[in-house]
Amino acid sequence: MFKNYFKIAWRNIKRNKLHATIHIMGLAVAFSICTLLFLIAYFHLSFDSFHEDKSRLFKVSRFENNVQGPEITTNMPLPLSRALKSDIGDVEFAVVVNKERPENFSYQDKDLSRVITRTEPGFFDLFNFPIIKGDSKAALSDLQNIVLAESTAKDIFGETDPIGKRLKIGKAGEEQFYIVSAIAKDAPKNSSIHFDAIARIESLNGYDTKKDRWNANSSNVFVKILEKSNLPLVESKLSPFVEKYYPDQLERLKQEHPETKETDELLNLKLINIEDIHFGRRGAPKALIYAIMSLGAFILLIACFNFINLNMAQSFQRSRELGVRKTLGAFKKQLFFQLWGEAFFVYFIGFVMGIAFAAQLLPEVNARFGGGIEISTLLQPSFLAIMGGVFMMVTLIAGGYPALKMSNFRLVEILKGNVSAKKPGTLRNSLLVGQFAISTLLICISFIAAQQLNFLKQKPIGFEKQQVVSIPVGNQSDGRKVLDRLRNELASDPAVISLAGSGSNLGRGRDRTTSRSIIGIEYNENQIQADELLVDFDYLKTLQIPIVKGRDFSKRFGTDTTNMAVVTESFVKAMGETDPIGKYFGDDDETSRSKIIGVIPDFNAHSPSEKSLPIVLHLSADQAINYIFVKVKSNDPEIVLNRLETTWEKVTGNVDFNASFLDENLQAWYEMESTLTGVFTIASTIAIFLSCLGLFAISLMLIELRTKEIGIRKVMGASIKNIVSMISLHFLKLVFIGLLIAIPLAWYAMQNWIQGYEYRIEINPLTFIGVGFLVAFIALLTVSFHSIKAALANPVKSLRSE
Repeated sequence: MFKNYFKIAWRNIKRNKLHATIHIMGLAVAFSICTLLFLIAYFHLSFDSFHEDKSRLFKVSRFENNVQGPEITTNMPLPLSRALKSDIGDVEFAVVVNKERPENFSYQDKDLSRVITRTEPGFFDLFNFPIIKGDSKAALSDLQNIVLAESTAKDIFGETDPIGKRLKIGKAGEEQFYIVSAIAKDAPKNSSIHFDAIARIESLNGYDTKKDRWNANSSNVFVKILEKSNLPLVESKLSPFVEKYYPDQLERLKQEHPETKETDELLNLKLINIEDIHFGRRGAPKALIYAIMSLGAFILLIACFNFINLNMAQSFQRSRELGVRKTLGAFKKQLFFQLWGEAFFVYFIGFVMGIAFAAQLLPEVNARFGGGIEISTLLQPSFLAIMGGVFMMVTLIAGGYPALKMSNFRLVEILKGNVSAKKPGTLRNSLLVGQFAISTLLICISFIAAQQLNFLKQKPIGFEKQQVVSIPVGNQSDGRKVLDRLRNELASDPAVISLAGSGSNLGRGRDRTTSRSIIGIEYNENQIQADELLVDFDYLKTLQIPIVKGRDFSKRFGTDTTNMAVVTESFVKAMGETDPIGKYFGDDDETSRSKIIGVIPDFNAHSPSEKSLPIVLHLSADQAINYIFVKVKSNDPEIVLNRLETTWEKVTGNVDFNASFLDENLQAWYEMESTLTGVFTIASTIAIFLSCLGLFAISLMLIELRTKEIGIRKVMGASIKNIVSMISLHFLKLVFIGLLIAIPLAWYAMQNWIQGYEYRIEINPLTFIGVGFLVAFIALLTVSFHSIKAALANPVKSLRSE
């Protein structure tokens, strides 16, 4: 019996090649895109799920109701972990985790740049990062112990056993020596914590001065609560904890907000479960992940609608076949399983082709969206169960419903040729409306997301980004010495306008590193949150930032490298001063106070999509210069870049030249928006393609069913224009209804989305009008091919059989 079902299914595919191709290719495209989107969502939703005690692992965050606005941060002081462990009995483990800039690792003749994660001995008790060589209990027992990631150990030592080997880490003259005590398995790609090497927090530069300071917020703190405890219980104990350890901050906040009495409304600590860390400020927003899953479901839904529509349309052509089978004794159950089996067969072909397409597209998806997904994820039991469930659900809905309807046709009506639904076309029209409503919704979202992205990109950022080269210094050289040598070498180069150094990059360059230093400053009882930037001479000149008041840093003033500052206009406004030149801010200690020597316009040191803060620029004679900016002037900047590379090799020796142009670096500011726009653009394109594919097939089927009607109309004098209009207007009405459903939903969704941006567009109603015309035009083109062909056909041929 099953063999006969298979033969009949294959014959139907061969007999209706066009419809079968539309079926299979539409399903293959839908399944491939759905699989890729589900893989992306699965990857992000699985972050940090590999930890055994994940329900008890938390990261500490702090809420502070500053006068500049509420602030939430996970940057914590070093003594917090010790205080939590000693004061909160429900905390089983608490460790500080500090990850700074890459450092130079030296062993024999090898020099590598890697990042040390500095932490406390309980690190491996909290997290499930397996130790594959060495003792996990004693891995960080000594202050000079270091644990290497498996890949780092292989890069440095090759196949040699690294345990007990001595490593030299740091810049020339500042090296520290460590003993390799253990090798840890590399952190999975879906981990929020990554490491090249792990050492004790005591080896952190400046640890002795920071270890007891509660206002030096530069580290993350993780806790593991007792199994018998729970989150609400622990958080209820954090309010008195804050009052004990943050008295000065609380007093200041009470003065700023005298109407607020509750401690939690001014300053509080919260615990973020480790599985939610990835969806924080710098990670992928959870809403975006759910939107990606919804896209996959929408696209699959459109493919299902197509399948149902086509099967129901074909049911009228197969009615006599079903009638004969019923006459010969076929039961409804047998007909249902035969028809559903045919649908299952077609879906299975589409599913297999879709998985194959997804495997081919996966490298491109990873490259475009920066994912860490692998096709091997498909073989994981949980993902196999999800995809298997989706496949069975789709076949039951899209294949089972038409099969059920067709198996219930009445024998007498079938043999008389009177098969029809009570409300002809109601289901078909509803599904077409649904398809175009979904397609329109996705197109509107992608258009508005693109407008928001372009708005952010075109917003003035306050400095020159064109023809400015950003060069990471690396960790093998002293940035100040390299900067001085470059200035000497390039002084006579007419294509080089100026050079400057900085402690941090603007955007993200080829070293993929970005950093932000936020400081709290008290001035005349005004609390100011500001971005602090370490710069060198000519920074403002290189970025072409003008001076509004006062002066720039200058080598003519020897004191400019000690406690002098240039601030932005918003900083002056927060101070409440009209003339800030010569004013001091900072600690009461005169040696650590900063004097304002200049004021500049506000500019964006970080993404315009994030909250902007006032900026303080300062010089230092000893703090590290990590980046060098070079302003060039040339019709062919690439030639200048090649000359810079030659000069770089001359002044640094073997340090890699990882230069990039600043305008390229700033693209990293818009990664989330670019991802959203890209995903929705692709999804909306696929959605409209599948919708039009279904419309194409449905219009063909309906025109075939109405061939004699069209012939009679032509004989009765109907013109080609009348017939084309009759057919096209029917489908355009459905598209218009879809537009009426989708546009309000799109407006509501995107209005809420853009509220999350400090700088945002006003949604233009013309966008929806334009999308409506676009969708209607595409639908009209799709239908017109068949309608014009039917209108031009000779009515004699269509009526001859009568």
